[in-house]
Amino acid sequence: MTRETLEKKLKEAGVPDYKYNLTGKGRNDERLCLEKIRGKWSVYYLERGVKTTNELFDSEDEACRFVYARLIG
Repeated sequence: MTRETLEKKLKEAGVPDYKYNLTGKGRNDERLCLEKIRGKWSVYYLERGVKTTNELFDSEDEACRFVYARLIG
């Protein structure tokens, strides 16, 4: 799965945009974030500057599937 596919699936499932950030740009506080950092895919939840979820993945597919599972339920 790619970020583009993930975004489409989240929209189809009715997940509001303010619950996630898939680009690493813009607002990332109080939402689940996905970004590529130093060749790894990082998924984290940031609240008041503190990462409470911080998972690293080798592939975009793994990271996207993790985000999807966290946001859908």
